[in-house]
Amino acid sequence: MLFGDLGTLGVRPFLSISGLPAILTEWSALLPLVSHLANYDDDHRIIGKLALEGHLTVGLFPKLGYLDGLRRLLQYGPAFLDRANANSASTYKVWDVNWGSMFNRANGSAISLITEYALRKQRKAIDMPEDVVTPSGSPGIASPSATTTTANHAPHSQTGLKTPFRRHQELHIVRMGRLKRKRTMRGTMILILISRTGEVAYHVILVALIIMLCLIGAFGSAAILVNGLISKSMCRILRVKRPPGYLESNENHEACMLSAVHENAQTWYLYIGDRGVIDWMLNKTMLVMPAANPLQIYYFRIAHILQLLAMTFVAAQKGSDGISLIIVLTLNYAYHSLFNGHRLARQWLEAEEVSVDVHTFRFSGRTPMLGVVHSLSQARDATWMGAFITPCPRIGVWLEELKRPVDIRGKLDLSQQRLSPLDRSWVTLNTQLTVQAEIVIRKVLHRGNSIVDQR
Repeated sequence: MLFGDLGTLGVRPFLSISGLPAILTEWSALLPLVSHLANYDDDHRIIGKLALEGHLTVGLFPKLGYLDGLRRLLQYGPAFLDRANANSASTYKVWDVNWGSMFNRANGSAISLITEYALRKQRKAIDMPEDVVTPSGSPGIASPSATTTTANHAPHSQTGLKTPFRRHQELHIVRMGRLKRKRTMRGTMILILISRTGEVAYHVILVALIIMLCLIGAFGSAAILVNGLISKSMCRILRVKRPPGYLESNENHEACMLSAVHENAQTWYLYIGDRGVIDWMLNKTMLVMPAANPLQIYYFRIAHILQLLAMTFVAAQKGSDGISLIIVLTLNYAYHSLFNGHRLARQWLEAEEVSVDVHTFRFSGRTPMLGVVHSLSQARDATWMGAFITPCPRIGVWLEELKRPVDIRGKLDLSQQRLSPLDRSWVTLNTQLTVQAEIVIRKVLHRGNSIVDQR
């Protein structure tokens, strides 16, 4: 038996590690505790993960507050879901363009996890055209011939349209639909066999690791793993069900929902495609909480306290306990980074046979972006724009322009409208920017649709 650092308790383990520098044991004991206290898992992300998993789940090293979040979820049920969707810094607003309603995203961060997965290979945004043509004889503009000017730049010519500044807006168009090809029975059985075999091997390795940690005197690290293992088993007992009509649509048209952190945001997400999928992810709760007895609720409160006690114990014990915990945490992080990245999103998409692709566009201003969103939708009116644009005569004329066929937009005789020369220029400018951007976006989406159909 090797005699080495016995830690603060002075308990001699069956196996010990010798020659550990004091600075290493001190530092290794503090780092896991500091990392645990600095990484808090808020209710918003907890709900998002559960919504995609379809059942309660917990990792070996849950972040601070995760276990207590499960306790509050089981105890308060729908009330907890309501608060998680409303009281988070990550809460997004959603505008249903087709129907004009506005609401907070449901299901926590579920749609954010799917969007992050879709954006993982997106390289850069496509810049929307900014050159507009001012035809000769345009109302309010004395010009002997057609003039080309760049939107949001003061033109060199005195006859061009003038806009004083840019207000760049980034629009991520996330398209979701149903996969056309079905997984074969053989493929399904192979996936189940691999997952079950991997799960058994994972638990065998975990139990062996706990025994090894006890042998070298890393009792705090072993306690943390045991706490995580029992919590995972408790989660399997509490099965979460999907609501009736899950992912089914009650309408016969596609979805078009715009989402952002607030009305004055610079980054926007437009979700288009299968209404059943998008409406459930953004607007309807994907979870039906199981009925938990008081003992199960009480367990997660105790587990939360035990995890914190074990982390502080490691910090106090020092020695091989701190170093062991550092090694286990590093291996766990490396495993999730290499093999588990975007796992929740990928598994949910495969299980529900949903496809997702995304394209990012960069606009010179918000008005053309809103115009494109309106043109891509099936909205009966523009009531959804009320949160962004104050109704006024020039907005009304601009919206009338957007209702016209694409090939004759921008050809409305503005001299017949009761608008000032400046407002006529504004209508002309934003109509052309909207039309040009819509043409580019429809071409990109058409190419992307061909790629999706080949999958």
